[in-house]
Amino acid sequence: MLQWISPFNYDFAIASIPVQIILLIFYGFRRNLPIRQSSYFWLIMISNLIMTSTDIVACEMITIWTDFPVWSLYAINHAFFLAFVIRGWALFAYTMETTRCWNDSRLFMILTALPTVVMILLVLSTPWTHTIYRIGENGYENCDLYQLIYTGTYFYLAVSVGLIARSWKRLSGRMRAGLLSFNLILFIGIIMRKQFYHILVTSYFSIISIIIIYLTAENPDLYRDSRTKLMNKEALDLIQRDYREKRIPFSLLTMSIHNYEASKSIYGVSMVNDGLRIFASWLMKTFPHSLAFYIRNGNFSLLLRGHPHMTAPQMMEEWKSSYDEFQKSYTGTVPMKISALLIPDSILSGNEIDLGDLVRYSNARSYDENRRGHDVFSDQMVESVRKRKSVERAVKDAIAANRFEVYFQPIYSTREKTVQGAEALARLQDPVLGYISPLDFIPVAEKNGDIMEIGRQVFEKTCIFLKTVDTKKLGIDFININLSPIQCMSHSLLRELSEIAGRHGIPMSMFDFEITESLVEDYDMIQMQIQGLQSMGAELSLDDFGTGASNLTSLMKLPIHVVKIDMLFTRSFFDGKAPFLPDLIRLFQHSNMEIVVEGIETKEMMDTMIKLGCDYEQGFYFSKPLPPEEFKAFMAENSGTV
Repeated sequence: MLQWISPFNYDFAIASIPVQIILLIFYGFRRNLPIRQSSYFWLIMISNLIMTSTDIVACEMITIWTDFPVWSLYAINHAFFLAFVIRGWALFAYTMETTRCWNDSRLFMILTALPTVVMILLVLSTPWTHTIYRIGENGYENCDLYQLIYTGTYFYLAVSVGLIARSWKRLSGRMRAGLLSFNLILFIGIIMRKQFYHILVTSYFSIISIIIIYLTAENPDLYRDSRTKLMNKEALDLIQRDYREKRIPFSLLTMSIHNYEASKSIYGVSMVNDGLRIFASWLMKTFPHSLAFYIRNGNFSLLLRGHPHMTAPQMMEEWKSSYDEFQKSYTGTVPMKISALLIPDSILSGNEIDLGDLVRYSNARSYDENRRGHDVFSDQMVESVRKRKSVERAVKDAIAANRFEVYFQPIYSTREKTVQGAEALARLQDPVLGYISPLDFIPVAEKNGDIMEIGRQVFEKTCIFLKTVDTKKLGIDFININLSPIQCMSHSLLRELSEIAGRHGIPMSMFDFEITESLVEDYDMIQMQIQGLQSMGAELSLDDFGTGASNLTSLMKLPIHVVKIDMLFTRSFFDGKAPFLPDLIRLFQHSNMEIVVEGIETKEMMDTMIKLGCDYEQGFYFSKPLPPEEFKAFMAENSGTV
């Protein structure tokens, strides 16, 4: 066992050294993110190891200082103080980088680096100025400005807490906990060292802080997809943000597997995962100098750093050639049919749009764009993304201000020869964008989950309207309400609808809820919702029949007795492209289903559909969708007849 000469207790410092070495080796052999944040973490670990080692050696040497040349004593103490100062700044720089508050401000970075520069200069000048410490006739002594070393640390800790507070809402819960914890532990470590001078505890608290940083933000496994071993979406977000802030040019190739969800059903998840791994392995081997990512749901990305030496079309020709070779050598069971779009550096550097929005558009639209002969992201596509973002903001603003309007489109009963009801339709008039079509805002709202709140507002405003009119006098027997599949997946749907209707005194039997058949996935859940609504007296319709893949399957699986034929189907029939429509109508009649047909625009269409046996008709021939007061006037003036 070593016999230490100095009176210092090294237990904590020695215990931290092997942990630091193991972490350095483990981190070094993993593929880390090529970003400034990871570089700061490297600097933290290296400076902390130097600080710990030189602290022990310096304490031993100054105990028997007469046995060593003065220059060696200065050298080892300089190494300790410089490592201490640099480690403190690196920890602050890491906080600044992860909070993204001022790391793009040169002035802020210069100002916050000044204390470190001053302390480094003071340490380097110490042999001549004796500002921090001196080695004289009595050995090692602290000097007048020694406390500046700790003052600088306090300064960086205080600024770090300020940065965390400033970016609190932007940070994830994991990052908040990690940043606050390691800064608090560093502060405790400094206090403990000052209180117990002869116990070297600073390194111990530092390694705890480093472990916290590793577990919450720097563990490479946090940024890896476990199936493909490629970097994940979070890694792409961090890297592209770092590159953009540094103004490093890069292009992004997005790749999407055709029919990914269907492939999982046909071949099984295990087989699909095997195909993903084969393709991921090919990507890494074929493009070793690029960064490959798996973004989930069959979507890959390839980040190409720097200005390309080829034009975008030439890059895509090279990609297609490489992909064709892959197809020839592919041995997997699941077909790997890929659509690809290149987002060139000119698009990425010339637009303020978030890369994630461009990637989502590219993943969703690459198949259609490739079929049109487009494989490079265009300005028109950027405009589509920008429009989508504007619509997203408009939707959120409208929800917050309760600005969604309800329009009513009359529904004509062929049996009673009157308008007996209407479909409630959401409408959005934005102060900036003007009128936004449901074809634009509904898909956006369904994608980000806002459709839930839109559905609530539409239903409540419909109930408010019904409460203010005499439905019997106006001849309003029912109102159709659209339910999105996302709403149907909510376990609180039945309670929310019944509470809203009850609050306004409207019976649930007044409503016919429409479910879009093309998006039905979880039949068990939908069936439960249907049975619950029917038990309250409501009716349900299968909406947009003929536009999706469910079709007759939905009718067989779900307890629905009303089917609504989509207007595209109606127009196709009158254009001579759907001659089988009368047979389908007879099939519905034999199944005791009521039939609603959309898209009626002329008297000829109305009469033809009556002859074919449709029960209800809806379309511009009767009326366009009307705001509440106009719908009320329409019903009053026509007494429900057409």
